[in-house]
Amino acid sequence: MSEYVSPKEAARRLGVSVDSLRRWEAAGNIKAIRTPSGQRRFDMTSYVPAEKPDESTKAISKKLKTTDEESTLRQIAKGVVQYAQQMQKLGLFPYPAALQLGVEKLQAICVMQNKIQPQGVPDFLTNWGQHPIKDWTIEIDFPEDWKDAQFIEDHKPSGFCIELDGSYISEAERIQTEVMEEVFRKSAQYPNLYVEFRRLIITCPVITKGERDIKSVLQLKPFQKVLEDSYEEAPASYKKQGKFYCCGHCGGLMHRTADNQLKCENKHCAKEKKSPVPFQCDKDDEVLWLKKGLRYFIHRPGCAELRIEKRLQELGLEVTLYPDFDKYDLHIVFPDNTVWAVDVKFWESAYNLAKKVDKPIPRLIHQPYHEAFFVFADEIREYGDEYIQEFVNRCSVKLKKSQVMFEQIFLKAVEKKLNNCQK
Repeated sequence: MSEYVSPKEAARRLGVSVDSLRRWEAAGNIKAIRTPSGQRRFDMTSYVPAEKPDESTKAISKKLKTTDEESTLRQIAKGVVQYAQQMQKLGLFPYPAALQLGVEKLQAICVMQNKIQPQGVPDFLTNWGQHPIKDWTIEIDFPEDWKDAQFIEDHKPSGFCIELDGSYISEAERIQTEVMEEVFRKSAQYPNLYVEFRRLIITCPVITKGERDIKSVLQLKPFQKVLEDSYEEAPASYKKQGKFYCCGHCGGLMHRTADNQLKCENKHCAKEKKSPVPFQCDKDDEVLWLKKGLRYFIHRPGCAELRIEKRLQELGLEVTLYPDFDKYDLHIVFPDNTVWAVDVKFWESAYNLAKKVDKPIPRLIHQPYHEAFFVFADEIREYGDEYIQEFVNRCSVKLKKSQVMFEQIFLKAVEKKLNNCQK
């Protein structure tokens, strides 16, 4: 059955300009009729993707003297994240300009390589974006650890896409900055509150509004406004049989998949095979969860930070969490007074992480460290030595005085050092 829509609506659905749509009509890729008043209406069921690029895409490719492939992928990531944000708030709407521009640049790369191109934004969202970059039809000089990455997973921006975009990093950094500014103003009165704030949002990624308000008044009153800004209402669509469920591994809120199964947004939790945990609250309680930036860049690595802290304390070591207002993550003192500094990381892409790390692990004036470590959370240990090598090779910071390893390897190094101290 035919489905006739206006040129503007057809262009929106296909992710192209109205001019491109008219060229497609002339080329026979989509059919149109005229209304009695002379207005054009396009039949969406008649659309057939073009085998060759249209003239508008050729024009774009000619304007690009050189194509910065990495910036094109970052542009697409920005657009995919914006699309997901606005879909969650508004439902169906025109595609973000960043997404349209990114896909047009990708089409231009395809033209220059004489390869099949995505047929507009919808084709990217439903096809290209859901396949690993290595499976695309074009040759792109991308970092090694991008080859298996895809932009969309389970109808949401992937972790790789979130890292590539960077906007959620800014959100997390803004919240941290506000907390630290408050700490600096009141540090004499509340010396440990920054650590307590971080610990709260790591251990309570899901919380009732009442519980959050109680904690903000009784434990973190100076940060009440910042704490309120850190959470938002949990999506009602995440409920299953009227209840919210939390991940048995990380504690994050689980969402329902198309086949009504529960799934954590952190894809690495699935391999831990821990059962979902019903979130306990009264029927009338408003359930909140951390904002996206804090979930991804504070809560995810924070779980590993607290896990390592717990193990070090079990070994009887002196451990300080987030020393000197988060100069790094863990400050460890051994019995022989040797000091280790640890920065814990949890990123999908070692290349993206390396681009973000712009300075060595800083030293504390009052107690400088003897050795420094970048430690990657065990959830991504499956990426193997190639991940570590990619980080080391791409990092702009000299890592001569820093060791790089996964969590379990680091803990074995701690145990070995401790045994040497006790001999």
